[in-house]
Amino acid sequence: MRRLLPLLLLLVPTILLAQSAESRRGGGGAGGDWVPVLKTGCIGGSKCPDRRLRIPLQDRPVIGVRFTAHDQIGETAGGELRVKIGSDTVRDSMDIPRRGETFTLDVDNLRGTFLVLEPASDDEVQLDDVAVLYGRADTPRRDIPRDRDWERGGGRGNNNAGWRRYPSARGCIGGTECKKNGTRIMVPLEDAPVLGIRFHAHDQIGTRADGRLNVRIDDESVDPYIDVQRNGKVHEIEVDRVRGSRLVIATSTDDEVEISDVEVLYAPRERRGGGGSGGNWRETTHQGGCIGGSECGGRRNRLRIQLRDQPVESIRFYAHDLVGARASGELRISIDDNIIRDYLDIPRDGKTFTFDAEGRVGDYLFIAPAVDDVVVVWVVVVPYRRV
Repeated sequence: MRRLLPLLLLLVPTILLAQSAESRRGGGGAGGDWVPVLKTGCIGGSKCPDRRLRIPLQDRPVIGVRFTAHDQIGETAGGELRVKIGSDTVRDSMDIPRRGETFTLDVDNLRGTFLVLEPASDDEVQLDDVAVLYGRADTPRRDIPRDRDWERGGGRGNNNAGWRRYPSARGCIGGTECKKNGTRIMVPLEDAPVLGIRFHAHDQIGTRADGRLNVRIDDESVDPYIDVQRNGKVHEIEVDRVRGSRLVIATSTDDEVEISDVEVLYAPRERRGGGGSGGNWRETTHQGGCIGGSECGGRRNRLRIQLRDQPVESIRFYAHDLVGARASGELRISIDDNIIRDYLDIPRDGKTFTFDAEGRVGDYLFIAPAVDDVVVVWVVVVPYRRV
């Protein structure tokens, strides 16, 4: 073991450097589940063999197209590109720079037999590393939930709820060193309301420290300005039940930003007859909210969730104490006047809690601050016992 120790000490920095280099090359892909469809091709003008490229697509909606293109072939520099899916035009005329650039295009859930790339002018365009990002398929996704409590609680029809990780949505984007990977990360979303987004970002690549990001779901902005720290941090964004086909994290300045650990918090799917407190007789759901402290209404502010006239099996929710400077959030959980749990300590980084309600029946579930500090509660699920 003593002989191995010096070797391990030498290997660790080497591995870390290799991981950093892979990230700058776009290792893992600056996006989620990008499918390569073409390695290279030359179209248009007098020097390229093809007039256009027709690339077969899967029978799934497309939400993104990514490729690298340049116009360093021939003497003129007037390369323009048209992008289509089937008969639908995604971009009619894209100016292709002489030196080349990586393009990432938003696509509005279009289906088609072929992705078509054709010149929009009589000049050559070189295309490399063409990839497609597909949206939701008919089969369930296989992403691993962040918290096993949510996975165990999903058997009652809410297996879409909770934090869901997207391991392939990572990479260095933007700036001089990472522009070859594009300027954005795109993630296909589930068919459920989004309550939160979090990811790690740093700006330790390159000499400048001016990295900024904007985050949106489809065309709806959820955070237009995120200042990325040099040493990095986890950014957590609350979202007001926005639905969409894709999450887009993009650079808003010409500086490199490294993205990793992308996660999305989904609310339970709304059922027929549902609403803010769910529509399934087997359970009640509530999106939660921010309570307590000066930022969220003080100790008098609480969640008041109407219950059905049935025995409550359990209570499950996610909570964190990342709001404000203090880290002393505690909760009181009760059904009417019957306390289920008092002075529940809420960790700064958050946790999923599940409590046995022992078949209690009441009019309301109350989740209230037990001390004067902020707590954020997300996705409350209350299953009922069968009677």
